[in-house]
Amino acid sequence: MSAIAVSTEETILEAARKVFMQKGFAAARMCEIAKIAGINQALLHYYFRSKDRLFEVIFAQQSQNFYANIISILHSDVPFFEKLRMMIAKEIEKISSAPYLPMFILNEMHSNPERMQCNGSVDRNTHFFKTFSELVEKEYEAGRIRKVCPQQLFLSIMGITMFPFLAQPMIKMALEIDGKSFEQLMQERAEHASELIIRSLQV
Repeated sequence: MSAIAVSTEETILEAARKVFMQKGFAAARMCEIAKIAGINQALLHYYFRSKDRLFEVIFAQQSQNFYANIISILHSDVPFFEKLRMMIAKEIEKISSAPYLPMFILNEMHSNPERMQCNGSVDRNTHFFKTFSELVEKEYEAGRIRKVCPQQLFLSIMGITMFPFLAQPMIKMALEIDGKSFEQLMQERAEHASELIIRSLQV
């Protein structure tokens, strides 16, 4: 594939990512994606035959990237509590840079669960949780943490990192803060969230 073709494809994918992340599959339009990419619709269909195909590529990329860094942290040699700190910090950093990502994935999982089966997201998430669960059990058996259900710990970490972003409008209203103040709050969130999780696990 030529450099021009690669550049055009990347431009299309970036435009599609913006539209799909903001509007979801159902409301997205190929004509809008073509306009943002700066190309005509015929060229868009040349590279990606349909909206379904384009969405599959975007969704696969986003869902795959969601836990990619976390998997590498789980397999690292740092102590367990440091892994938790790194996981929480990385998740908050990732979502801060792409605030539409959690809602995008959740909405599409609810609306089109079959897509998860088709693009391998289920297998990736299952692998992630299996690795996480085995690590938690190993730490408990070594006497380094108290007994905890891996599923509950996983839910606590997901909730403590994702919820503020999913509930951002409500939080801004309740705390009477603007976007800049919310961003500052999220920058401070990683350390606070890490301490809550770690203290709940300490023997």
